[in-house]
Parts: sequence; C-alpha cells; structure tokens
Amino acid sequence: MSERGTAFVQHVLEDQLGVHVSSKLQAGQGERVELINPSTGAPIGSLAGASPAQVDEAVAAARAAFTTAGWADDDAGRAQTLRRLADLVHEHAEEIAYLDALEAGKVQRLSVEEDVADVVANLRYFADLADHHEGRQLQGPDGWGWVRGIPIGVVGVVLPWNFPIAMLGWKVAPALAAGNTLVIKPAEDSVLSALYFGELAREAGVPDGVVNVLVGDGPGVGQALGLHDDVDMLTFTGSGEVGRLFLGYSARSNLKRVSLELGGRAAYIVDSEHTKDPAGIAEDIVGAAFGNAGQNCTATSRVVFVGDEDGYEQFSQALARQALAFPVGDPMGQEAAMGPVINAGARDRITTWVEEAVAAGATVLARQDGLPEGEGYWVAPTLLQGVPDSVALGTGEVFGPVAHVIRVDTREEAAELVNGEPYGLASTVWCEDIGTVKWWTEQVRVGTLALNGYSEGTVATPFGGLRQSGFWGRDNGPEALDGYRELMTVWVAAP
Repeated sequence: MSERGTAFVQHVLEDQLGVHVSSKLQAGQGERVELINPSTGAPIGSLAGASPAQVDEAVAAARAAFTTAGWADDDAGRAQTLRRLADLVHEHAEEIAYLDALEAGKVQRLSVEEDVADVVANLRYFADLADHHEGRQLQGPDGWGWVRGIPIGVVGVVLPWNFPIAMLGWKVAPALAAGNTLVIKPAEDSVLSALYFGELAREAGVPDGVVNVLVGDGPGVGQALGLHDDVDMLTFTGSGEVGRLFLGYSARSNLKRVSLELGGRAAYIVDSEHTKDPAGIAEDIVGAAFGNAGQNCTATSRVVFVGDEDGYEQFSQALARQALAFPVGDPMGQEAAMGPVINAGARDRITTWVEEAVAAGATVLARQDGLPEGEGYWVAPTLLQGVPDSVALGTGEVFGPVAHVIRVDTREEAAELVNGEPYGLASTVWCEDIGTVKWWTEQVRVGTLALNGYSEGTVATPFGGLRQSGFWGRDNGPEALDGYRELMTVWVAAP
C-alpha cells in the first residue's frame, strides 16, 4: 500500500478535484466518472469531470502559457524543468504505481520497475534533445538561410487506460520538450495518475497553464478537444474507431494535426529450424501474451510456429506448461505478473470471443484454473489452436490474455500472416541464424520488429504502426520530438 497515494485519492474524491488547470487542482463541474477497482469490482468513488466551460478554460490557459515568454522560447530552461520533473516522478514512483494498480489493475511492482521508470527515461531523454536541437543551414546563389523546428502550440493529449502513466510519458515528454503546452485527457478508467502528474509538474516549476489535466469521457471532453479551434494538434492512442472520429473532428474544425496510434495484432514467429531452447522461447512468448493481462497493442495475439508436426507438438507442450505457470494475482502483491482486465465489459467480451472460437472448432491448448476469488474482472490466461478466421478472435484484436497458436510449413506463410491484414504495429521473430534473420527483416512489414525476444525498443527508437495501426507520427525517439514541431524556413535574399 501507499500512504501518500491513498491520501491523494481521498483528497481528490472528497473535494471532487477532477480538473487540473493552471497548476491548480479544481472541482469538476461536468459529468461524473465512476472509478472502479478492477481487482475487486468495488467502487473507489465517483469524480466530477470537466464541463464544457472548463475545457475552454484549460485550452485558454494553455494558449496563454504558450504565448507568454519563458516556455516555448527557452530551450535550456525547458530542459532544466523537465529534468526536475523526471527527478520528482522517480521520487514518487511508488505512489504513482499504486494509483495505476488501484484503478487500472496494473501490477504495482512492475509498474515501478517499468512504467514509471519509462516516464523518467522519456523526460530525461527529451530534455537532452531539447537542449541540443539544431536546425539545417542553407545557402545558394540567391541568398542563405536555415530551417528551424518551432513548437506547434496547444496540444490535446488523449490517453489510453492500459498504460496510464507510461503512455502519458510517451506523449507529454516530447511535446513539452518541443515547447508546446498541453491539455491532457486521461481515459475514464484511469484518471488518478494523470492528476497526480499535474501536481508533480507544478512542484517541478512547470509554468502555469503548460500542463492541464481534464477528467471526462470521450464523447464529452475528448470530442471537445478534437473540435476545439484553439487546439493546434491532437495525439491519441486507442481504437481505430475513435481514431477515425478524431480525424473527422480535425476536418470539421481547424484542420489540427492529428497523430494516432491505433493498436495491433502482433505475431510471435518461431523459426524452428534456427532455435535451440523451446522452453526459453515459450517463457518469453507467454510474458509477451499475458503481461498486463494481454491489454497491450503489441501483446502476442498469435504464436506462429514454422516447422513440422513433431516439432510443433514438442513446442506447443512447452508453451502450454509456461502458460499454466504464469503468475496471476493481486496487483498490489509481490508475486503476480498479471492482474485483472480493466472492466466488466472487457472481461465479458474476451470470454465471449473465446467461447465463440471454441464453439466454431478451436481447441484449448492451455487455460489456467484457480483465478482469484471475488467480483474482480479476472480472465484466465488462455492458449487456443485451430481458431477459424470466421470468428472475432480469428481476425480481431482481443486485448486480453488470450493467444492463438498456429503451425505453418514455410517462412513465406508466416510472413503473409503478418503482412496480409490491416494491422501493422509490431511482431517478434525468433531465429538464431543471422542470414535468415536478414530475410525476416526484409519480408515482415511492421512498425517494430523484435528479434529473439519480445521488445518495443527503447526511448530512443520510434514507435508506431503501418497500415491501420497508425496515422502520422511516432512516439519515442527524435522522430517524436519532430512530430510536435512545425518546420519554419528562414531565407535571407542576397543583396
């Protein structure tokens, strides 16, 4: 437990502080959002979100902060502030992770080690980039000049619930480093860590109006930001359906820039001709499939074994053993590697997809028994084989602890399984022959291809998808910083 985290929750709920504008927590005046603990199904409380007037207030505060000297025009000062903010996030890692565990079912121990640490790394990395940004010099017979990156302005940040604080870091760090000001809307299922981050930004000395946080739902606050004529850019991670709405909002308003990361259906390909340790590979696959209860856009949805029936039989048995041993339990505890799914709707949908697949002829390769008791939103880690394309699980993004195991004869078949569908975010290939690895990298078309171990890369590597997994822009890496800047050409004519 976290005493400071618990005290923050009590303070926010007692005073209905669902709005953080101009460095101040304020009472929301809009619709209430119900906060539920997914581990127990019990209510945490309800919180009043932002009203339409408070959305306008937050955007106006962000605009005023952007046009006031001292933030957008001070690269060195911003970098110094971001480093102080990184230090504070590191210092308060336990309570941030507690908030995400309480509200989103995140495993607190892993959130400290991975999610919060990732926010710290992002803030420090982009602080360094902000401090050393250089333009491009130009010269010709008619004159000389340069191209410089300038901040876009007010950025709306609409976050997902599966990695509440980590995704905030992915968006906020480069946007702030570029000199923008922000209005952040966390997902309704996970609002607390974003509000807490707003308080840390104030403590770090981020100027008033630079970081604003609004609790609210998508049709209310999200749509209002998408349609707002004084929001210059909107960045969103979530479903393709909602991403398309934001593109429409842009067209209906001021043609704001829109950056979308829209999920995926990652494959984990095992090239059996070039593997030595099936058990070790199986352990990595299970972590990639069931970590965060499978609620990850790069989670392994399909395991593709390239090889013969005998090899597949041995491998599938090793995979089943690992799946049955994957630790599921209280996200506040020290042993769990997976907690509940986010809400009752997600639990019911995932369960329905599995039941539909089995009714259509799929077989269960492994499914855990003995899930935690009570009213929480628990879904058993499950491996299926023989899932037909005619059911939802055969073509859709399950976003839960379920993976479909497939055997194919050739590498070409495996590559086509990845390339021949609308998603193109990420996949993994295990192959220990360097020449064949090169073939895989030339054949598989995704935004991130991990080799010999599941990974999304690092803070320095761009993250985003091909095809319908993404639209314009990348998170992470210098490319993310560029995504939050406009290009300005300065040209001096020759006398």
